Amino acid sequence: MKIKILLIGSVVAINLCCTNVERLDTGQVKDEMEGYKIKRVSPAQISEQVETLGSEISIALTNDFEKQMKDVSQGRTEEICQLKNMALIDSLSKTYNLKIRLLGQPDIGSNNSLYVKEKEVLEAYADNAMRKLPLSTNIQSIGDSLFIYTAPISANKGVGKLCFSDDSGFAIWSIVMEKSAVVKTIGMKK
Repeated sequence: MKIKILLIGSVVAINLCCTNVERLDTGQVKDEMEGYKIKRVSPAQISEQVETLGSEISIALTNDFEKQMKDVSQGRTEEICQLKNMALIDSLSKTYNLKIRLLGQPDIGSNNSLYVKEKEVLEAYADNAMRKLPLSTNIQSIGDSLFIYTAPISANKGVGKLCFSDDSGFAIWSIVMEKSAVVKTIGMKK
């Protein structure tokens, strides 16, 4: 009997010593679980959140773009205009599951990856820029699952001339957002 108890005790002790228990960050798990909760949101709340997110992101992108363009080589300028190796864009894309594009006049005829509505909005921006009319932000929905937030970049920033060799100086940010990612951000603490 003593041998059985000793044997069972030894097996239990070995199991306890040899188990590979990984400690979890409960705060991180809790935050992740919050994202899976069912939320009741209205279409108006979603539109408002798309506007808020789009505005904040486009302002941050423009500011970052301006900083990156100061005193850079021609090779780096081309990379920046193609949005390559840009930490802010990579971070925002990962955090909010976004697709960010810098578009200008040449994209109207040559960019086959644009959504139909995105191309129509781009044409309207180009027409307004040519007529020297004010440009404002725009939100388009693509089906039930995507939103496209477009925001003009002020001509005085020189992005259009620099990246697209366009005399109008016309350039816009196109931010494609998934509806599910937008809904997750509603009510999040910043």
